[in-house]
Amino acid sequence: MNKKASDIIMQNVLYVLIVIIFVVGIFLFVQNQQNGASIWAKYYAKEISKVINLAQPGDNITLDIHKAAEIAQKNKLSSFSEIFQFDNLNNELCVKLSLGRKTCYSYFNKVGINNIKIELGTPINILKFEVTEKQK
Repeated sequence: MNKKASDIIMQNVLYVLIVIIFVVGIFLFVQNQQNGASIWAKYYAKEISKVINLAQPGDNITLDIHKAAEIAQKNKLSSFSEIFQFDNLNNELCVKLSLGRKTCYSYFNKVGINNIKIELGTPINILKFEVTEKQK
């Protein structure tokens, strides 16, 4: 009789843990969607990769990233330099607007991205970078 009771208790504890994990996951998903971080991260990743695909070596690109900086600040991202990460080896751009998640998008133009700067508060927040020939 005592063994049945302990089996029932273990099953209930396991069930409660699974429900707690599920509820926390749903809460994190809803919180992320509430401020639009994932949607804006996709938007910026796709649009910046389009700009890079149309760029030529020697171009200096300046983009308005005010909304991305606002969302990253609301989500308590530790540094604004984490928002945009360019991977020249894989031709990939990653945008991170919330803790732990980043959205990556590839660009096809065989160029390198250098001198990446984020300037805050010059009435708006801007991202500047230079397009160069890809180093081999």
